[in-house]
Amino acid sequence: MLEFKNEDSAKERTIRILLIQPYHKCNVRTRGKIYMSQLTLPLMAALTPPGHEVRIIDENVEPIDFSLGADLVGITCLTPTAPRAYQIADRFRARDGVKVVLGGVHPSLMPKEAAAHADSVVIGEAEETWPQLLADFENGGMRPRYHAEVKPDLAGLPLPRRDLVKTEAYLNIPKVETSRGCPFRCSFCSTTVFYGPRMRFRPVEDVINEVRAARHRFVFFTDNNITANKKYAKRLFEALTPLGIYWLSQGSIDMADDDELMRLAQESGCAGMLVGFESLSEENIASMGKKASNRVAEYEEKIRKFHDHRIGLIGCFVFGFDGDDKSVFARTVDFIKRNNIDCPQLTVLTPYPGTALREQLEREGRILHSRWGKYDVGNVVFEPKQMSAAELQAGFNWACERVYSTDAIIKRGIRSLSYMKNPYRSYVFSRNGTIYRKLYKVSQED
Repeated sequence: MLEFKNEDSAKERTIRILLIQPYHKCNVRTRGKIYMSQLTLPLMAALTPPGHEVRIIDENVEPIDFSLGADLVGITCLTPTAPRAYQIADRFRARDGVKVVLGGVHPSLMPKEAAAHADSVVIGEAEETWPQLLADFENGGMRPRYHAEVKPDLAGLPLPRRDLVKTEAYLNIPKVETSRGCPFRCSFCSTTVFYGPRMRFRPVEDVINEVRAARHRFVFFTDNNITANKKYAKRLFEALTPLGIYWLSQGSIDMADDDELMRLAQESGCAGMLVGFESLSEENIASMGKKASNRVAEYEEKIRKFHDHRIGLIGCFVFGFDGDDKSVFARTVDFIKRNNIDCPQLTVLTPYPGTALREQLEREGRILHSRWGKYDVGNVVFEPKQMSAAELQAGFNWACERVYSTDAIIKRGIRSLSYMKNPYRSYVFSRNGTIYRKLYKVSQED
């Protein structure tokens, strides 16, 4: 890893760039390591033109040395990490000769807020804007905002600079993306707002080359919906099969409707899929814009298809929709138990900036506060319709205590082993269950 010297001298025309991932308590550890290594900053480093010095610091695994010699500091953040990102930015800006750039989902959706803490804000994806910003900085004319006019083509993306990351600090499951965008316009999803609804795909051969370069037997594909284009997904799965890896990703429940797709996913090493069930209410599903793919009456049959193909499920359930009353918690816990959702992901509905959900709740005066650090899907930050905020929080906590108990995790693991017929895959989901338990616990800390 490149080490910066704590001095002001630098080679002529060389920009010393420090890329920072802010700390957040929800980056929990398992076996003493952060669960997954990051992707955003290694890709930003790879997009940096040659001739500049780049260092990456993930504050979740090492402290920030604010005396490091740097000309330009780039900070990425999501909504819950925004407060810490702003603190870091303000400290660096207090130093003479250091400029700060903020980017990522939250600054892109709240650029005016972010601009109060930065010399420049990068809005949206940075494949085109980051090199332009560096060229302007080198020439002494960096603009206060950079916003790409079009979404970038994903062909020919460089390999992420994983060599700049402290890989030993992570339970190393490399992240690889195959596409960006999502056809579903879920009212609560800020990443769809960020990437847009139109799907863009990397060439399959580019993805395979990156998987090979990662040199790991387990990979997480970061796509919002890896099976949104089934023809592309089938080509990808066929190309993955000879590699002999395991992988996880995110997709919609309707992939179970395509038997060939399910077979290819199984053969390619799919250990599990993160699937957004979201709700057991058709009314709620319709309200969020996901009616075409999520048909509640078909959930149980489709879950069986996943299990028949030895594919586990990280099942996502959201509490707090307008159609939810206090009975939603027990019904969801019972559904998870009855269908053996291998690793439940329980969250509180969260009105992120830029989403249709937030616009609605702001119109109705139901936003309780904008303390961004609490926007971690474990805390209630709005007034629900059919219960109080305190009742929603208490019901969420009650459900988490039941699905993340040691006894519940063990029982799910034993049942998973019966259809996965693979102790390693079953163990992965049990371990994920303990990680979600930790996430729930830390979200409740002050």
